[in-house]
Amino acid sequence: MLGEIMENKLAFFGILLAVFSLVYSFSTLDTKHAEASAPSGLPATVATTSQTTLSTTALTLFATSTCAARIITTSAQPIMLTFSDVQGSVPTGSFGTIQSASTTVVYDSGQFGCGAIKGYSFASQVITLVESR
Repeated sequence: MLGEIMENKLAFFGILLAVFSLVYSFSTLDTKHAEASAPSGLPATVATTSQTTLSTTALTLFATSTCAARIITTSAQPIMLTFSDVQGSVPTGSFGTIQSASTTVVYDSGQFGCGAIKGYSFASQVITLVESR
């Protein structure tokens, strides 16, 4: 009887030690942080500004270029975006990155690149596009 109790305690403390070892090893892992952005202090000027009507048919908003950032302002409807020159990468109502209605978002070249940006709107609306270089 005493032998069984000692074996159970030994197993319990062994499992407890293993759990604490795992918790400690996971807490000391080096986590990765995003390191992409435009260089600090990059002098940028507005290169182009336009307004376009975006509807339920996908449209290329920006072609591939050299840029510092792209800025998109939406009206009363959200839009879907894709950031790619790849054939078939076309935004739809269920595919793409959503940008909420009535917002202005800066898409930094260090994070999103300067490739083509295509857009899709859930309803027809006029959006404002700005590209800085």
